[in-house]
Amino acid sequence: MKYAIVSIQWLSEHGLIAIPTMRTKLDGSEILVHAEMLEPYQDANFPTYSFDSQELRTILSSDEWTRPEGEEPQVSPSTGFTQAAAAQNLLNVTKAGIQSVELTDDESLAVKSMYPQWSEFVGKPLTTGMKVQHNDKLWRVRQDISVVLQDQYPSIGTAALYEEINETHEGTLEDPIPYNNNMELFEGKYYIQNEVKYLCNRSTGQAVYQTLESLVGIYVQVVE
Repeated sequence: MKYAIVSIQWLSEHGLIAIPTMRTKLDGSEILVHAEMLEPYQDANFPTYSFDSQELRTILSSDEWTRPEGEEPQVSPSTGFTQAAAAQNLLNVTKAGIQSVELTDDESLAVKSMYPQWSEFVGKPLTTGMKVQHNDKLWRVRQDISVVLQDQYPSIGTAALYEEINETHEGTLEDPIPYNNNMELFEGKYYIQNEVKYLCNRSTGQAVYQTLESLVGIYVQVVE
């Protein structure tokens, strides 16, 4: 097991709580955490120590980390707060690392709330494959975006940049794929829009944005 010593300021900047039961430097500036807690954060450039290393023992036994004999520690926090703070930290760490977790579309939708809001990236970059929330929907980034612009939010109008993630359907007559005006069509698959079913008789090769009704005779046919 490895540990890291991080600054309280860094924790705060990343939405993490310094739980009082964690070993803290006497001046309140640094805290000892499990190193795995830092794995999702690219800017967590803190040295790590094995739990039984002499270097860590020396640090923690120094006057900066050890209270003088006889000095009373601060009042212990309530069990409820400790549990809630630990849960909050786990949630934020999971959110920070969610982009690196390989999930199917259905799995991603099941934990949609774990993904960041698109608005958090305005003025920042997004990379291909990242998933973001917008208007209570989950979207996948289609291509690298060097700077996200406020007026280029996920929608049909920005279909070249984002695609909506939907539940998986078989694409059969009994389980047609709901069409959302931002989707690639595949030959032999059934789709549905406005309660009308369509059979794709020619693959589009890329996402199309027109209604299925307007694609009849080109890529689809109405299923009677």
